[in-house]
Amino acid sequence: MITPSNKDTIYIGREAGKEIHEKIKNAKKSVKIVSPYLSADYLKDLISLHKKGREITLITCDKIESSSYSDFRVSDLVNKETIINPKAKQTKKAILVYTLLVSGLFLMTLLFYLLFLSQLLLILAGLSSLAGVILLISRYLIKPYSYSYTPIFRIKVFDSHSGARPGSTELIHSKIFVIDEEIAFLGSVNFTYSGFKTHYESAIKVSDPVAVRAISNEVEMLFNSEELKAKSVEDWVRASL
Repeated sequence: MITPSNKDTIYIGREAGKEIHEKIKNAKKSVKIVSPYLSADYLKDLISLHKKGREITLITCDKIESSSYSDFRVSDLVNKETIINPKAKQTKKAILVYTLLVSGLFLMTLLFYLLFLSQLLLILAGLSSLAGVILLISRYLIKPYSYSYTPIFRIKVFDSHSGARPGSTELIHSKIFVIDEEIAFLGSVNFTYSGFKTHYESAIKVSDPVAVRAISNEVEMLFNSEELKAKSVEDWVRASL
């Protein structure tokens, strides 16, 4: 993407991202973020904005991490829904009935074996015992429910090893912030504490409406990209456990 812009402000230094963070926290309508690295507490800011009705779009790569320094958990970013499988529930009940019957058969044959010491009864007791074990294992393996995960807002976690040359680690390295479709920030600042507070960074604030619109459209194109493989919600939640 190439676009001219007539209204830019340049920030360089250890607090180059300070205004970015302030603008995000005070967003009135929407926030779009592209950042390969994220800090847990700033993700909590996005959750708070979402609860206030702001539209959030987040693009990152590889994984979203929880932190021992924050009470944020990746599961906070998803809605978890339990899906009941009625057929599986019925099958588990049927297997339980068969298990009880087989157990009764085992006890009966074992009792008669002790009374008559018949080799045939001993074999039958062994087979019924084996059948009971198989039924119990089968019942345990059947899950009467599954889980469905959906992000609470628009999130794409792209796999940096996908794309035209998957071995080259085609990392999404851009740092882009679009707030309320009115201003945009571009530069080296990640959506992290070190990016906003401690690292020597650079950022350009873009206020030209045409340029902001072009940058926002670019973020949308990236979000909908089919060139890079997006990880499933289940994958990035599981990776954080």
